[in-house]
Amino acid sequence: MLVELEQAGEIGILHLRRPEAANALNGEILRQIYKLQLKLHRDRRVRVVITVGEGKGFCAGSDLREQAKFSPAQAEKSQLLEAKICREFLRLPQPTIAGVHGYALGGGLCLAVHHDFQIVAENARLGLPEVKLGWNPTFGIQRLCQLSGLGVASRWLMLGTEFSAAEAVEHGCATQAIPANEDVLPACRKFAEQLLEIPAAGLAAIKKSLWATYGSQLARADNRDAMLYKKCLASPEAQASTRRFAKTLK
Repeated sequence: MLVELEQAGEIGILHLRRPEAANALNGEILRQIYKLQLKLHRDRRVRVVITVGEGKGFCAGSDLREQAKFSPAQAEKSQLLEAKICREFLRLPQPTIAGVHGYALGGGLCLAVHHDFQIVAENARLGLPEVKLGWNPTFGIQRLCQLSGLGVASRWLMLGTEFSAAEAVEHGCATQAIPANEDVLPACRKFAEQLLEIPAAGLAAIKKSLWATYGSQLARADNRDAMLYKKCLASPEAQASTRRFAKTLK
């Protein structure tokens, strides 16, 4: 299994278990995440959900080795699925926490910011490098703007440079930074204990209200961004950069 749901009392822990690929999001890992999300929608015994990555990083983003094999239309379809599954973390009735260490780049960063809270190691690598490869981030732009504001988000998006955990906390796309030598999971569990002290009904109602207001807005933005990505990917420059980058991951 590439994704495992561990139940620790009232806390559900989603373990991404694809360390050989830095937990990059391919079709199979996305399908397994979605299956567990559907289970969590029904399981009221789980009151808080934590997502962590096995190995050296949280998630290195979309699997470009897989993407390099796709036509632009197939790549767009794949990214729409990825966007939908990231948004599902906002739709879950339970509060969600991303425990981020190592890599959280591109789609990996977008996965983290679609959680309600983010606990980030000080030495985590955060960024949206897509523009340097010749295309736009395929989803999550609007979510990042919601959290960090248009000015900061646009600079991160357009420069494609990495930023620190401290900057992420300062600008609202991370909740807390922890020392680099600490394991993120215990810190996430400690934060989850605070949430367990709050009645579940109120937390679920707040999430439902936020989703009713902003969910369709995020979906429309993600659909538009995936279409723009397909147009970018059709260019010879973007196709060549995808192949080159995919080779570096072997």
